[in-house]
Amino acid sequence: MTISGSVSRRRAFIPVCVLAAAMSCTVFPAKTLVGGDLKVRIGSDGSVRSIVSRGGGTWTFVGKGAGTVTCGGRAFPLAKPLRTTAGKTAIQFDYDLREIGLEVEITCRIGPEKTAVVFDRDVTLRSRSPLPADLTISLSLGPVFLPDTTWLPMKNGTGAPLGPADGAVYRFAGSAPDTLPALAIPMVTFPAGPLADRCTVMADPFYSLVFRRNAVEWTYPKSVGFENNLEQRVISTVFHSGNEDAAIGQFYDVALKDIPAGPDWVHDIAMVDYDYLSAAGRGWFEDIDALEAAVPAADRSKVLLALHGWYDFVGRYTFDPQTGKLDPAWTAFSNYPNVKKDFPRSVPVAMTIEDMHKRIRYATSRGFRVALYFGDGMSAGDGLEGIYQPDRVLYWGGWVGPDTKGKTYCQNPLHPAVRSFFIQYIRALLGEYGGDLDAFVWDETFHVDTGSLGSEKVPGYADRAMMRLVRDLTAEVHAYNAQSGRSLAFLASDCIGVFNWTGKPPYALVADGTYQDTHCAPEAWSYGIFPNYRNALWSCNWDPVTHFNFTEFGVRNYQAAVAVSNGWGDYTGFARLSPAVKKEVLDLFNWRKQTRTRLRWFKELPAFKAGD
Repeated sequence: MTISGSVSRRRAFIPVCVLAAAMSCTVFPAKTLVGGDLKVRIGSDGSVRSIVSRGGGTWTFVGKGAGTVTCGGRAFPLAKPLRTTAGKTAIQFDYDLREIGLEVEITCRIGPEKTAVVFDRDVTLRSRSPLPADLTISLSLGPVFLPDTTWLPMKNGTGAPLGPADGAVYRFAGSAPDTLPALAIPMVTFPAGPLADRCTVMADPFYSLVFRRNAVEWTYPKSVGFENNLEQRVISTVFHSGNEDAAIGQFYDVALKDIPAGPDWVHDIAMVDYDYLSAAGRGWFEDIDALEAAVPAADRSKVLLALHGWYDFVGRYTFDPQTGKLDPAWTAFSNYPNVKKDFPRSVPVAMTIEDMHKRIRYATSRGFRVALYFGDGMSAGDGLEGIYQPDRVLYWGGWVGPDTKGKTYCQNPLHPAVRSFFIQYIRALLGEYGGDLDAFVWDETFHVDTGSLGSEKVPGYADRAMMRLVRDLTAEVHAYNAQSGRSLAFLASDCIGVFNWTGKPPYALVADGTYQDTHCAPEAWSYGIFPNYRNALWSCNWDPVTHFNFTEFGVRNYQAAVAVSNGWGDYTGFARLSPAVKKEVLDLFNWRKQTRTRLRWFKELPAFKAGD
């Protein structure tokens, strides 16, 4: 099955005609599904009547139906299935809401997986025509009721009880209320005695989800409706042992089972360095020489050096989508004459593919890890021949610098040519540089905002399309790793929490971690905790001298990596730091390198004091 039209999950969805061939087609008045130590009894109306443990613990439900569909102010109960198809491990209910041209299929299944018992409800929606109004699916939780003590993974990185609130919301694609507590990931959890230590309710992160006390719900706006008349997702209720951290682990193991964690080495990184083609390209080599002298060989694999700004133009990146090949030679920063007032030191530099290999190997031969700047989010310029088309524009605006051409705009990830460009581009980069590199960094992934419904010319759920693209680019890197035996990472840069961007999407959920361009702003760190919980969270500090206190706050409180940079802001690379600042950087690195990254949530966020 495809979750929200997105992530492939544990089992393929089985159409009724196929399921019927493998199962008895008798309509059962009720059905009991058994998984591990639990039995789930499903009523003939599609409701979850009870959950019983082997030890005798029981939860029961007295309501009716699997849930409700609301459209145009009318409620349509899912209580009278057109057909029911049952088997040993699953039961499928088919509802036909002819008044609004909607078919609803709900397949219930249960099974033990690793350290948990997972009860899934696979929901498939098919519309015969455009939606007549906004449509809300409300799926009953049955005997599961969220108590006040329900624990919420909050958007800001804290864990908090539900308390007296009516519910909580994971805001992403589609329509969702902004009056409920905001979740970082679509899951909630609470103690489940007498059935198990804990019950965790979750869904895929590719669409918004509202958690009510006894139901989960999500809404499709009329203006967009269903993608190709079809929407699918999985709602999982997981019974397991452990605390809240174990529940987060279950979210990644169950809801994101097909998206593996990033390479193990990302947990060892204790220093990161971003170079924006400093000193006409010479700064890269100068800083590596200085780092080589200062960092013992045994510790250099804990330092990640990022090549930033090596391409010709933002949106093209020396890649020709017509040929599928990278340019053999180009001029970096060729827009310098138009922006030299604001970028006086970003002078044009002639470069070649051979130069790039030389730069990468100059670092890796000395034991450092190297990341290549993949791109500036979805930014491009209307001066790029072969790239710009009016229907690719999601909105106008964005970065303007020595590496842009024409008026800047954000590309629409719903456009097939945009998606194709990035898939081809990562394949070309892997083919050329994959044998040398350790990671790719896709800067500014936050450009496609939460709730973006595409453009007039190419409508749809643009945020969901962007998350799919991040997922698929990461998968391309993982596939390369499997083929080559390497362990490259693909990193997002969501920049949540700064400049009032607290609602930005968590695209890092489907990547290998985050290296964000938030300048190590203290307020940004906590928003990256849950989306990067099993990986790592870093930031670039373009003012590593002026704002060294930003770096230290992140390192000591959020397990961030020590951040230095060159080519922007302070424009002072590691080689040219004063002896005093260099000592501060190295002392902090020597402290940080002793502990591998293991992100943790907070009950209360650490306070940053500007004078520290």
